[in-house]
Amino acid sequence: QSLMWYLKYRKDSARFPYISVAVLVYIISEFGMWTASCYDGWASYVYYLFSFLCSASYFFLLWAIKRVYSAEGGETEYFIDRRVQSYLQGFYITVVMVCSLGGIFLGSWIRNVLTRGVYDTAETDVYSIISVILFLISIILAAVAITITLIAYFEQRISENNRLREEKQVAERANLAKSEFLANMSHEIRTPLNAVLGMNRMIVLESSGAQDSLPDDKELVRRMFSDITEYAGNIESAGNNLLSIINDILDLSKIEAGKLDIIEQNYKLSSVLNDVSNIILFRAKDKGLDYNADIDENIPDCLCGDDLRLRQIIGNVLNNAVKYTDSGSVTLSVRGEGSYLAGESTVLTIAVKDTGIGIRKEELEKIFDKFERTDLERNGTVEGTGLGLSITHHLLDMMGGSIHVESEYGSGSVFTIKLPQKVVSAEPIGNFREKFEKSVNGTQAAEHLFSAPDARILIVDDTRMNIAVAVGLIKDTGIQTDTAESGAAALKLCSDNRYDLILLDQRMPVMDGTETLRRIRDQANGASSEVPVICLTADALTGAKERYISEGFDDYLSKPIDSRAFKQMLMKYLPPGKILPVSDDKQSPEKDDLSTADIADIYGSLRRAGIDTESGLGYCQKDDELYMILLQEFVQGAEERINSLCRYYGEHDAKNYAILVHSLKSSSKTIGAGELSDVAARLEKAADKDSWDYVTENHSGMLDRYRELVAAVADAVGKELLDTLSDSTDQDEIM
Repeated sequence: QSLMWYLKYRKDSARFPYISVAVLVYIISEFGMWTASCYDGWASYVYYLFSFLCSASYFFLLWAIKRVYSAEGGETEYFIDRRVQSYLQGFYITVVMVCSLGGIFLGSWIRNVLTRGVYDTAETDVYSIISVILFLISIILAAVAITITLIAYFEQRISENNRLREEKQVAERANLAKSEFLANMSHEIRTPLNAVLGMNRMIVLESSGAQDSLPDDKELVRRMFSDITEYAGNIESAGNNLLSIINDILDLSKIEAGKLDIIEQNYKLSSVLNDVSNIILFRAKDKGLDYNADIDENIPDCLCGDDLRLRQIIGNVLNNAVKYTDSGSVTLSVRGEGSYLAGESTVLTIAVKDTGIGIRKEELEKIFDKFERTDLERNGTVEGTGLGLSITHHLLDMMGGSIHVESEYGSGSVFTIKLPQKVVSAEPIGNFREKFEKSVNGTQAAEHLFSAPDARILIVDDTRMNIAVAVGLIKDTGIQTDTAESGAAALKLCSDNRYDLILLDQRMPVMDGTETLRRIRDQANGASSEVPVICLTADALTGAKERYISEGFDDYLSKPIDSRAFKQMLMKYLPPGKILPVSDDKQSPEKDDLSTADIADIYGSLRRAGIDTESGLGYCQKDDELYMILLQEFVQGAEERINSLCRYYGEHDAKNYAILVHSLKSSSKTIGAGELSDVAARLEKAADKDSWDYVTENHSGMLDRYRELVAAVADAVGKELLDTLSDSTDQDEIM
């Protein structure tokens, strides 16, 4: 039956029934053997043939059983020591061979005796001897079978007990490690929490004292605010430490629950390495360590993978190296193995080498276990949860990578990560060290400052915040600026006014940038139908520039807008006669002073809400006033955007929903709300692919986070300060 089933379904990859076929061979051969024994002459030779096949079938059956269990991965309900299994198999083979060979000779002798007995009645007593011999053989075979069964049974019990004992020891060790982790975690959480509460108490006391009797001496007032700022900085540092601990716990919980997803997308490797290097550089400097980055110049820059998790992996290992290194250096090196051609896969080899305290050989195997921290007597004062490397190991497993460590106790360690990534473009990363040093030294500031009071440009974007950013970044140039929040409004302005340059957002509702550009070019009597048009877009992937230029744009500028690239593009496309050089004494226009204390208080509140103010200020050219305007726009435009998101979500309008979350992705990233920006990016991607199930699962969570941030920003940027900003900067005029 099993063989017939296989023959019928073998085309559907049915598994061959080895055991059933072995049993079938045994039955046929034994039936043939006993049938042949009933005949004389040539049939005796057939008897020997079937007898041999019957004996061989025992070995075939043994092979078939091993073959089937090996194909199933060797996992059975029996736990018998391999050494004992080998002995039992040898014993089985020996018994089969002895019984088979002896059976052939014994069978021949009995057959001959029986044949003679038919003609010679004097030898009928031999029949009694045959009965005794067969009885003894039966007893021996039964004893052998019982012995094998008992050995297997007791060996299985012993192996099961040993396995249960080992599992119990593993569970006890894990429970002990968890208990130690919880005790250590209590200390780790209470330490920064104590700093937060203590420093906050100091701020309350200082502020209460100043409120009751503010000193008349300005120097004393300045010193008082300086102390408060220092306390706030300590609170921020302790809060970030606490947030890091909580994030590790949440990540591990997601991994164990199977709810942490790997989301692959195109990314710039140089951006990932720059981000982690910037963070680690300052931590290394705080400890007096040298930080070195050795990146292969030929490795492709544009790859496909989960860049968010890659940042986390490299950051965890680098942070671990800095924590356990008291002197010397930490070095990050990145190499590639495999093809560098677009569409092929390469293996990133990322090595982090430190000159720290090292790891004992006996502890190397458990450093990737959760809740584990090695050499606690020596490292008891080092902050950490023992989760970072465990999370890193889990993430690499999920991404198809691996991590290996080599260490010499007292001399340092080398962590080597191997991670396969798909190559999107063969364009090399270039001299990363030089680029990184320039970014650290601040040489990315605009090199060519200019003024162009006679130039006139049009900025088109459906997000008011993006318009405010663009206008704010060039306010020192004196350029005349008109703005439009839709393609239709842009068409009317272009028809009536002559511009020197148009900055046009690509992704807008109703009429996108490409369609707006086509209609501008088609205006027969349009005043600006021939002027250069620059594409503004958050699409920063390799090949995007070529794609947009092929659609008719003159150039391309990615968002968030980089001030230096923006000004260089203006200089490239504005009429040369309208660009005026600026002397050094006029390069820094005088600003209205904002209260340092108020600004510090606002930034502290924003950081507590999860907003990276440094990132937001970076997009505003470190201009506090412009950043405050963007924060105000973020709050003022929220209600309308939330209502529209809910409407499009309820209507299952994936296209317009994607456009709105695309806008939210850009505006939230501009103020430094990276978490919300990432969520919006994933929703945009899902809506573009019409994956409405993902949108349904995450829509309400995104809105909740959006509302929380809006409330936090509104609370931080109070009305009094906004009135001050309104006096110095007319936002309506900017719009």
